[in-house]
Amino acid sequence: MSAPATLDPRPRRSCYKCGREIGPDESICDVCNRAGMATPSATQYHGTIVVAIVGGVALLALAASLAMRGIGPFRADAVRFQLNDQGAVVASARVTNEGTKAGRARCQFTARDAAGGTLGAASTTSLQTAGGASSAISVLIPGVGDQPASVTVACQ
Repeated sequence: MSAPATLDPRPRRSCYKCGREIGPDESICDVCNRAGMATPSATQYHGTIVVAIVGGVALLALAASLAMRGIGPFRADAVRFQLNDQGAVVASARVTNEGTKAGRARCQFTARDAAGGTLGAASTTSLQTAGGASSAISVLIPGVGDQPASVTVACQ
């Protein structure tokens, strides 16, 4: 006589193709797997998903790099500034897109005293500027109080 079969205490699963009840270690039933081919393991499933995600992120990074190519660098020239009645500095400059494609520059204006200390700063974004073209940009730097010795601008 043979030994009595022990029942597996683990819960039964369903075939992922047809829904038939299968054993806890199976992923597909015998009807759906007529050829008797080995089914992929969970590690293979997860590995495939990881490779797909990493590949997708790499493709997005490449697409973003190609989309941004030719925009900038940006150069800012001729900063003009004056103190207004509220103690804020109104500063303006001309931004030049030295690239080949249109883009916007993010510019940081910094008001400095005679010793080079920072009195205040403000940032703004330029208008869409074609490659090789220039556009005017201005900003209000609040809370400066006294006339600054200089105002610098850096654009990216």
